[in-house]
Amino acid sequence: MVGWPWSNDKPPAWLALRSSSALITVTVSFAVFTDVFLYAVVVPVIPFTLRSRIGVEEHRIQYWVSVSLAVFAVALFLSAPIWGWMADKYQNRRIPMLVGLVWLLASTLLLCFSTSITMLLIARILQGLSAAMTWSVGLALLIDSVDKKHVGRATGWTSTALTFGILLGPLIGGIVYDRAGNYAVFGICFGLIAIDVALRLVIIEVKDAKKWLPKEPASTEAPEASIATKAPEVSPSQPVAFASQSPSVDQTSTEPGALENGLSSNETRKPKARTFGENGIIGLLKKRRMLCALFGVVIQAATQTSFDAIMPLEVHDLFGWNSIGGGLIFLPIIIPTLIGPIVGHFSDKYGPRWFTASGFIFSVPFFVCFRFVTENTINHKVMLCGLLFALGIGEALQVAPLMAEISWATEDGRDDTDEDAAAAPYAQAYALYNISFSLGAIIGPLLSGMVRQSAGFGTVGWSLAILNGFTALIILNWVGGAPLYRFREGMKRNSSKEAVASITAAASNTELAQPTDSTAKPQSETVAH
Repeated sequence: MVGWPWSNDKPPAWLALRSSSALITVTVSFAVFTDVFLYAVVVPVIPFTLRSRIGVEEHRIQYWVSVSLAVFAVALFLSAPIWGWMADKYQNRRIPMLVGLVWLLASTLLLCFSTSITMLLIARILQGLSAAMTWSVGLALLIDSVDKKHVGRATGWTSTALTFGILLGPLIGGIVYDRAGNYAVFGICFGLIAIDVALRLVIIEVKDAKKWLPKEPASTEAPEASIATKAPEVSPSQPVAFASQSPSVDQTSTEPGALENGLSSNETRKPKARTFGENGIIGLLKKRRMLCALFGVVIQAATQTSFDAIMPLEVHDLFGWNSIGGGLIFLPIIIPTLIGPIVGHFSDKYGPRWFTASGFIFSVPFFVCFRFVTENTINHKVMLCGLLFALGIGEALQVAPLMAEISWATEDGRDDTDEDAAAAPYAQAYALYNISFSLGAIIGPLLSGMVRQSAGFGTVGWSLAILNGFTALIILNWVGGAPLYRFREGMKRNSSKEAVASITAAASNTELAQPTDSTAKPQSETVAH
């Protein structure tokens, strides 16, 4: 991120606050919110802009709406790995974030004054480039700055900001456009960009603040870490039972909660150059756990962005709603996403597997019920809002655990005690997250838009239900560490180890008691004589 120039000897003002994990979480969350809000705010506006300002024929509006959403994702897809690699290799957050802001501002100006399809598409491409930088660098900064015990909670706030931006954007855009026109919508966008710039300039990265921050907290944490590592040696009479309770590399690959005893986010790692090789994107893609998490992100993004493409037009065609109604229809999806930080907190404790899988499974029947919304009546309007509310709950269960799982999968199998090992490639990992999200954002609008146009709204529901049901099976088996069947086998092995440990402990106690009995025996014999 960016900070004002300061002397090497004198610390900057409010250093502790500006380098705190709380402020960095707020800044990264707001940056993500701003990017996706500017992507989504024009969703209910574009159909009317295409019709009134650009002069697109009525039967081509759905096509260009879907294309305008998809080109954003294409730009993000192609540029994310480049920015992630650069961020990991050069350890530079300032230049990418500044360039991203410039592109974001340029894209907003183009969208504001678009009078042709070309201007519209160029603006969306610049938005995609900006989002790729913000997400890859920003999310990596977030993971570096927060305690490993609270990764899920931090990504819960970021996922809530992501969902709020992508769904609140159409709501505000539709209302403001209907009441105040095109320029008022983009006035809000420019205001958000100004706040985003201020936050990025205020914060100071933890690695830059370390030369001024006191070193005592690190020294107080060291004894706890050493005790945690040496604890298995305290009771040699119970080696198996105690070892099963202590964290190890193998157990880290089983459940993400074991990562909580890893290195603190404030500990210094040696910044080694990272590449696309074993310690980069190629190495990450060899992890089955990472691949399954990325697949879940693809389907989650496809589901989320499909609403942007079809909902404003569906309620306009079925209920006769204007741009305000096209924006308000997203409100039932937005409200449940407030539970994102809570879901993230519990995924820190229990792992992402069950939350994410239940989110996908929970959504299936409600997607199927889209086929029942067919009439312009109060009952059908209430039914649609209820279905969208339920889908919002399912989405809240998916986003935060999947976002945190990218971090956990990145650390899976790594030996953080090896000082010569390169640091975890978080920026490249979240570049893969961006690629997966953008791939879903390409598939979602195009699939839902074309299926709706050819087979109707109900068929869109069936398509999304099948995708979510299949994804739930993948998530249930692979996300969160070892495969589910191996996880169960591990639980059985742990139970047997505990039984062996108890037997070993009993045998040890018996052996310790035997010398006392042998010394007592001659005394009894003497008394007998």
